[in-house]
Amino acid sequence: MMESKTYRTYDEINRDLEILKMEKDLAYHKLVRSFDDTKDNLAPMNMIGSVPKAAIRLLGIIPGPVKSMGLTYLLKKIFK
Repeated sequence: MMESKTYRTYDEINRDLEILKMEKDLAYHKLVRSFDDTKDNLAPMNMIGSVPKAAIRLLGIIPGPVKSMGLTYLLKKIFK
């Protein structure tokens, strides 16, 4: 249980309120950063390994039917 604090002046109250506000703001920014990190980690390109990423980038350069054949082959290998 929390003990009651006795304040002697309004300055003491204001100082504690400012400290609490800073702690709240810091906790909020940590939470936002955590959500951003989680969102980045769940991005599709971050969830697959480095070899499929490189293959997908390479397929982006190749035009036409070779690209679609390569993509089909890659997807079969990934979801096998």
